[in-house]
Amino acid sequence: MDEYGTDSDGVGAAPSVARLLLELRSRVDIDMKTVGRALQVRPKGVNTIAVKIHPGGVDVAVAPETANDVALGMSGAYVMDPDDPDCFVSLPADYIDENYDALLVASADAVQLRAAGKPAPVKRARTAAAPRASSAGGTRTASAAKAVKPAPRPEPPRCPKCRQYELLASGECPSGWC
Repeated sequence: MDEYGTDSDGVGAAPSVARLLLELRSRVDIDMKTVGRALQVRPKGVNTIAVKIHPGGVDVAVAPETANDVALGMSGAYVMDPDDPDCFVSLPADYIDENYDALLVASADAVQLRAAGKPAPVKRARTAAAPRASSAGGTRTASAAKAVKPAPRPEPPRCPKCRQYELLASGECPSGWC
């Protein structure tokens, strides 16, 4: 049995987590998506995550300026990364039952926060570079746009007899029959 009282195959959920999802659905419109053993809760029609439910506990999206207040309102909760603009408060699975009411309110607020058009900031590594104007004030040329696409790799040489295997560095076929 794991943290959620499930069998070793991961089927099922703790009663408090199931109750949280049912009551959250009755308060706000949500979509849910399963990713591995985690469940992502999002506002209806929005692609940003408001609540993450996983075997280790529950992570709730909050505004960075209210993160400490939300974490202090639940015993055992902590701010995952206080410097990250996409701020989450994490509540370990052992503390879900004793903080159920505060967790339900924080989860409903997280869904409303994400639905209100305050999406999670996109990490810099995931975004494409914005087009920059040249110093002369002109637009980007076609040659600059072509430079973004990498050149295709040349096809590795194949065995001229069987045409099935790529040749080894010594120039021989790895099958040994050619």
